[in-house]
Amino acid sequence: MATNGQLPVISGDSHVIEPADLWSKPLGARYGDAVPRMVSEHAGVKGDHFFTGLEYVRVDEIVEGDEELQRKLVGSGTDPAIRLTCMDEDNVIGEIVNSTWMLYAMRTRDDRLVEDLCRVFNDWLAEYCSHAPKRLYGTSMIHMADIDWACKELERTAKLGLKSVIINCDARPEWPPFQDKHYNPFWARAEELGQPVTLHIITGNEVDPFVLHGPERINVARTCIGVLAEAGPVLANEFIFGGVLDRFENLKLVLSEYEVCWLPYWLFRAKQIQDDFGPALDIPKIKRPVEEYMDQIYHGLIDDPHLDKVLDVIDPKTIMWGSDFPHARCTYPNTMAVIERVFGHLDEETRRDITFNNCARFYNFDLPAA
Repeated sequence: MATNGQLPVISGDSHVIEPADLWSKPLGARYGDAVPRMVSEHAGVKGDHFFTGLEYVRVDEIVEGDEELQRKLVGSGTDPAIRLTCMDEDNVIGEIVNSTWMLYAMRTRDDRLVEDLCRVFNDWLAEYCSHAPKRLYGTSMIHMADIDWACKELERTAKLGLKSVIINCDARPEWPPFQDKHYNPFWARAEELGQPVTLHIITGNEVDPFVLHGPERINVARTCIGVLAEAGPVLANEFIFGGVLDRFENLKLVLSEYEVCWLPYWLFRAKQIQDDFGPALDIPKIKRPVEEYMDQIYHGLIDDPHLDKVLDVIDPKTIMWGSDFPHARCTYPNTMAVIERVFGHLDEETRRDITFNNCARFYNFDLPAA
């Protein structure tokens, strides 16, 4: 598969946009108005808003473009045939397929409701991806409140054919932190099943700016910085200095939609913690230099212009390009132009690794014959 002589690419971060009634039909009788659903007005503003179970998102702010483009983007979220057409037009041969509304629903406060939402979504996504199983690699959603449930759901979704898992980006304040051995059975099962564990924006404790409305939007800048920086502290405190990656040396982690420009600063501070602050504060030692843990951790980017500075400190074989399809920032229908703009100056091997090889290797893509 190639367009105008250009090699195809794989997106390490794409999305569906779940049907508005996905959860209300199976769960409405049990949970009533607590179930995520579409409403026609919020905060005095008419128009489609999606109630996430906790917050409201204005739909036309998630997907942008003219009427025809919006039709294709929204349609692709529920119809895999439309999606595959868009992929072919944009020279994308494979995608890691993440949720949209379920990302937001992870912040809902009723743990049993979130588990049921995850299960309904996971079943639906498995069916969606089954229309092109060699091109669409679905990511399950698993809430971490009950580790026995989380382990069973991970095993179930792996059998359904989903290839990776998104968990809560950070443990809730009332839960044990992720470094606690309480979570060991889940990390062990993910390692055994070869299922990468993804920390994705929106799913943690930080508020997403798209759920702010009216006067609340004075805090857009604060929430943008917060939600787009949440994974770095979690990675350092829980998975590295908290010992998770020492206990599970084959566990795969993905930090998705955080871009990569923060990594040089983060790595400098993480090494400073290991060499200076850690010994001074008598924290437990980790087994390896901080930089050696980075081989277990893959990072997603869409169009980060600071990539060159990152390549000075991070192995390019741990970076994966993603289109963010079909959200407002997605590269469709201009993916090849974006690829050229962001990666065109790189040597051929590095460019190919970031846009194709790394994702194919990390997720064991069984690509169709090209």
